[in-house]
Formats: sequence, C-alpha cells, structure tokens
Amino acid sequence: MNKILAIAKTEYAIAIRSKAFIIGILAVPLLMGGSILVQKFMKNHVDTTDRKCAIVDRAGFLYPILESANAERERNVVFEETESGERKQVRPRFLIEKYTETGSPEQTGIELSRRVKKGDLFAYLIIEKEILDTDSTAPGRPILAYHTKTPTFEALPDWIGSTVNQAVLSRRFETAQLDRSLVQKLSKRIRLTSLGLVKVSKDGSSTAAKRESELKTTGIPIGATMLLYMLVMTATPMLLNQVLEEKMQKISEVLLSSVSPFQLLMGKLIGIVTITLTLSLLYLGSLYFVAWRFNMTDLIEFSTLGWFLLLLALALFMYGSVFSAVGAACSEIKDSQSMMMPAIVVIIVPLFFLPAVIESPNSLLATALSLFPPATPTIMMLRIGLPPGPPIWQIFLSIALTGVFTILCVAAAGKVFRIGILSQGQTPTFAQIFKWVFSK
Repeated sequence: MNKILAIAKTEYAIAIRSKAFIIGILAVPLLMGGSILVQKFMKNHVDTTDRKCAIVDRAGFLYPILESANAERERNVVFEETESGERKQVRPRFLIEKYTETGSPEQTGIELSRRVKKGDLFAYLIIEKEILDTDSTAPGRPILAYHTKTPTFEALPDWIGSTVNQAVLSRRFETAQLDRSLVQKLSKRIRLTSLGLVKVSKDGSSTAAKRESELKTTGIPIGATMLLYMLVMTATPMLLNQVLEEKMQKISEVLLSSVSPFQLLMGKLIGIVTITLTLSLLYLGSLYFVAWRFNMTDLIEFSTLGWFLLLLALALFMYGSVFSAVGAACSEIKDSQSMMMPAIVVIIVPLFFLPAVIESPNSLLATALSLFPPATPTIMMLRIGLPPGPPIWQIFLSIALTGVFTILCVAAAGKVFRIGILSQGQTPTFAQIFKWVFSK
C-alpha cells in the first residue's frame, strides 16, 4: 500500500506543477471572462452599414406605413444618446425606396435581382395585393416575399415582418369594424406559474409553495452532468497517453523493478483521481463564489456537490483503469487511438438519453440507466439534480453496483496491464486482450 501511495503522490506532485495543470485551472475562468469581454466588445462594434431595400407595394397601402415606421425606428433605435449628450449610431439604418413596376412581375424580379447583385440594393420586398385576404394566397407566389443574397442578416426581414403584420391586422380589424384594443384585452393569455409544493411542519403550520427556478431545476443539473463528463473525458485519455509514453520510453521497465504492475496501475489511478478532484474542487469553488457574489447560493445544494465528487471518483477509477489498460497493451500512439474508441463510445452513449431523463427522471428507462454501471455516473448525477430526485435507496444501490463494477474493471485492467506493459511489437487484438483478462 505504501508503494501505491508513493506512486500516487509522485503523480500528483508532478501534475500540479506542470503547465498543463495550471492551464487547466485557468482555462474555465479565462473562457468565461473572455466570453464576457467579447460580448461587450461586440456590443460596441455593431456593423452599422446601411441596408437599402426596394419595396414593391402591390397592395397599395403598406409603403407609407413602412416609411413612417422606419423613421420612428431611426429616431428611437438606430441612434442612442451618449453620456456626453451626443447621438451615436448603434444599429444599421434601413433605407427603403418605393419601386414602381413598369413591366410584368417576372421583369420586376429580374431587374431588382440585378440591382441586388450589383450592390445597389441589399434586398427587395414584394407585397401582393391579396395580403388582406384571410383564406387565400397569391397564385403561385408568396404574399410577402423578401429577396436577398445575404439571408443571414435577420434584422431587416424581422422588422419588415413585424411592421407589415401589425399594419395588416389593424386594417383587418378596421374592415371588420372591431376594436382591436378590446380584442387584444379579451384575448390576453394567462401566464402559467410553476410552483413547488406546500410544506407542512410538525406543528401543523404550512409554508407557501415557492416559485420554481428553471436554473435550479434544470440548468444546474445539466451543468453538473456536463462538467462531470468533461472532466472524465479530459483525465482518462491523458492517463492512456501517459502510460503509453512511459512504455515507449522504457520507463515502465525501470518502475516495475521496484513495484508490481498492479501497484503501478493503482498508483496512477489514485493519482489521476486526486488530480481531477482537485481541479473539480477549484472549479466548484469558483462557481460557488460567483453564486455568492450574486446572492444565488440558495440554488446550490451541498449534498448534490458531495454526490458529484463521489460519482466523479468512481467514473475516473472505472474508465481510467480501462484507458490505462489500453495504453499498456499498445505499442504506438496510432494503435491506441483506434483501440480506445469503444471506451469513448461507452462514455458518450449515455448522453444520448439525457433529454428522455430530463423529461421523466423517475421513469423506468431513467432508473434502469442509472443502475447500469457504465452509465451510472452521468445518468444518476442528472437524476440527483432534477427534482424530485431519485429515492435514496436507488442512489446507494447505484453506488454499490458501480463500486463492484469498478473493482472488476480495475482487476481486469490489472491483468491486461501486467502483460501488456512489458509486451513489445504488434498491438494485440481485442480477442487477445480478452484472453489476458482471464489469464492466471
């Protein structure tokens, strides 16, 4: 045991002093801070190039409305007043012009398309005369057609669609002699509020149900699950590369002169688990500080954090043993990349079931997956975070099953590690590795 701990301490000490570990610590805050800075930078550097649009108003009444709405948009949206009292342009202007047709609809389309290609226009809009009809469409053509060669710019068509629809609805109400404001008041939707349950204390008093937070009920569980997945996917392949590198450089042969293969494997596993747990504690501590800074600590339950660390440790032992065995069995990096693919698939597949688990966390499917050891860390972590949460006996049963499965994985990996770490030459097939598992 002393040798195992000595190897684990050495692995841990080397890792925390490495540049990769320091980069790993700084990666998340740098990315989060960088995204905030980029958002602020992009907010102040909006493309304010004018967008010119020709409008063919076959309905005969919408162009003046669009022209008036565009003037109001330019006053209230395009320009903002700065602290110094100056007016600064913060949005692109829409320059609209009325196009009078002189030929057939086909000729109109050809002419306006030519102008868009030349850069004289950014887009053109065709409004059919049947736009007020409620039960018919223009023959062979859409009623409201927006043409451009830059469809990814959505501000202009969104503004046109909203303005035209408001104008058309107003005209339809006027034609039907209805008070639009009254109709809107009578058809106002009632908002559904999601609440928890009323709590009753031992003395019979009750506590009013609290409003459910979508961030707490869904966002945090999904975030914790994805963080667990990312930590496992980052740490375990790194262990494979480390074992393979030591084997290729003959370092393993020197180590095995002092320790057994199983002691070497367990030392590396404990080392990678402690390294990753340290990294996760730093991440979780940073997130808790952010939550405290914004008075959101009530969204975080410490019991969930405890289950997170336990499931993460089991996942690292389980998958780490498999990846280290693959690294020991291979002789070249290119061979390890193909052999570790089945293990990666086993880690990824549970993610395919996340939507179904989120929709019904206590269903038969979700329960079965959370009790199936290869998928337990991911699925059970999600179920623990999602209300109402799984029964406590299911959590302990899943931990027990995963623990047993992890012991079997470590034992099997130990046999593969013992034979593969000193083998050289051609990389064994999966059938040969399977035989190593049951060898004496």
